[in-house]
Amino acid sequence: MRRIVLMLLVAGLLGGAAQGQPADTTDRSAADTSATADEQTADWLLLPFASYAPATKIAGGLVVGYYRSAPPGRSPSSVELTLQGTQRRQFTAQIEPELYVSEGRWRVQGELLATTFPNVFYDIGGDTPRAAEESYTARYGRIDLAAQRRLGPNLRVGPRLFVRAGTITDPEEGGLIDQGLVPGANGGVNAGVGLSALWDARNNIYYPTTGAYAEAAATWHSAVWGSDYTFGRLTADLRGYRSAGGGVVAAQAYAEATLGQAPFQLLPLLGGADRMRGYREGRFRDDVYWTLQAEYRLPLFWRLKGTVFASVGEVGPRVGADLFDEVEAAVGAGGRFRLTEDGVHGRLDVAYSRTGVELYISLGEAF
Repeated sequence: MRRIVLMLLVAGLLGGAAQGQPADTTDRSAADTSATADEQTADWLLLPFASYAPATKIAGGLVVGYYRSAPPGRSPSSVELTLQGTQRRQFTAQIEPELYVSEGRWRVQGELLATTFPNVFYDIGGDTPRAAEESYTARYGRIDLAAQRRLGPNLRVGPRLFVRAGTITDPEEGGLIDQGLVPGANGGVNAGVGLSALWDARNNIYYPTTGAYAEAAATWHSAVWGSDYTFGRLTADLRGYRSAGGGVVAAQAYAEATLGQAPFQLLPLLGGADRMRGYREGRFRDDVYWTLQAEYRLPLFWRLKGTVFASVGEVGPRVGADLFDEVEAAVGAGGRFRLTEDGVHGRLDVAYSRTGVELYISLGEAF
């Protein structure tokens, strides 16, 4: 098993190193003021990768990518296909386009996904016991797309479409899902339309050292366009970066809420590899979720960096005082290895919370 893990990690690091090359090539093209639309180049990519998270354990697969450079002053376009299998027998096929069309005025970005995903459910609420754990398998497809019009140097706004259709199989006998006691226990279709807005003023998308990032979305799910459940969903993501003491201070505030009766699969989830590290993703879920996290990233030597981080957050049925009472907290430390000149890093984090110690291995920063 140790040899298998080592081989997967090496494959992932090598894959990450190559994956950053198209972006690096694009940066050099943008710096060449003599470039024209006729001189745009395209790159194909086929790479192995590996990662580790509590919800998947060891994961590995292939990334197939298509990257097209852009003239000076415009953003490059890309499409990535990811095929992944995990130690928990979770299988996923995912396509992620990020296309800049109409001379860069429109950005089309999102995800098309199909998966078979054995998972666990701990009931709904911010204080569910470990004993409430029950297993099930979700089989579903998902489309999540946004088309955003550029309104300023850093601002884009536009419509958003979300569709999720699937079934639940193999629920644990006698559990809440098996008895149909939670919304979404029988699967179904969830379709939503809405608006999204993006403000991105970071100096680097992979490893920012200065700048700010903000993203917000509002989506309404309704039977009018084929949804089995009627509810609204709001998300807000604010991030800031600042150089300090030879390193970088990074901070994030994230909030998510549902209005109406949402299926348990689409309730806000506390935990994961990017927010509230130290908690398994979905360990707690409810209608409202907020979290704050801060991280200090410090160069060590050569391509190595170290980081320490802390986060707090909570879920609850509504916005109120209870949402800030007995909040969850986690702390941790990690290492980074710079894989490309444009800032793609391999990441290893160890985080501690009241639910235990969790390990994460992946590409890219948490935020």
